[in-house]
Amino acid sequence: MTHLHTTIDSDALRDKRRAAWAGVVLNGPLSVAKIIAGLVANSQALVADGVHSLSDLASDAAVIWALKHSHRPPDSEHPFGHGRFETLATLAIAAMLALAAFGILIDAGARLIDPPDTAPGALALWVAALSIALKEGLYHYTKAVAKRTGSAMMAANAWHHRSDAVTSVVALAGIGAAMLGAPWADALGAGIIALMLGRVAWHYGLPAISELVDTAPPEEMAQQIMTALMATPGVRDAHELRLRQLGGSIQADVHITLDPAMTLSEAHRLCEAARAHVLETLPDMAEIIIHPEPDGHADGPAAHDAALRPELAQVVRECLDGVVAADTIRHLRLDYRDDGVIAVVELRAAPSEGAQRSVAKRVQRTGSDLAEIRLLWAAPS
Repeated sequence: MTHLHTTIDSDALRDKRRAAWAGVVLNGPLSVAKIIAGLVANSQALVADGVHSLSDLASDAAVIWALKHSHRPPDSEHPFGHGRFETLATLAIAAMLALAAFGILIDAGARLIDPPDTAPGALALWVAALSIALKEGLYHYTKAVAKRTGSAMMAANAWHHRSDAVTSVVALAGIGAAMLGAPWADALGAGIIALMLGRVAWHYGLPAISELVDTAPPEEMAQQIMTALMATPGVRDAHELRLRQLGGSIQADVHITLDPAMTLSEAHRLCEAARAHVLETLPDMAEIIIHPEPDGHADGPAAHDAALRPELAQVVRECLDGVVAADTIRHLRLDYRDDGVIAVVELRAAPSEGAQRSVAKRVQRTGSDLAEIRLLWAAPS
């Protein structure tokens, strides 16, 4: 099973790297072409579109950097893994979009106040049309990779490409209107582009910030986890569920209540079964840590304040001294209940008649956290 997950992860990483490098190969020449054509053809909208393509290029570089780090396994410095490198890259992409939008909006506002006398040339129109075709194709390719891999970072980068295609549409409309006699249309197109960039930056930047400050995922995810836990035989209740997002996956910790008479080994087995069921049911879950509690006795004073085994074992020995032979004691089990600790002593042989009553009287005089000592032995066959 581990080998299968490793293979899937490596395939996903390869697909994401290919999509990121495809963006680099396309956005580099395209951004230069837009800016040069915009300057030559006197189109501020196309120059703004070229700046957007440059931010696309920067976002592709951020994605490649994040992919280099985010898929590393957990280590001593990052025990929860490196998934948030993707989140950091997503936030960087959003910040680049926001900065580009602000700069373009300021320049567009100045041009709207004082429109240029010369209309854009036909070169700007053709370059904008070419950009639309190329960036729309890159959007669909990157979006498909994001869907296959479940990566918010790749989805953000895909929409970065889509926003570039849309801004090229706006630039095309503005250039065309300016060529037809509306000199302010080119600057208006640039301003619309800036607002669109700001919206995309907000859409992806806010979730990235929420993840970095450990904001809980949607309530629907919590309900699915609780349902999977309660479907595990032996789990009586689940509570105190906490979730955190790490890149494209989710980690959680939760408390479950079990039969208080259950052995430690059975409780451990049940926790492992519950964990496996959650991970199988919810593919977005990377890990869930389960804390078992005795049903009905998890929050009482005995669970938090009662003495531990070394002290209580000494009290048990003192209560049994002279009543039960030390060499007949096989095992001591402590059961922390709300009304005190019950000590269950397993014996190799039956004690003398009246031993249980004698021990009970001694327990009452100890003033310890012990509520009762129960003597158990196997009847002779």
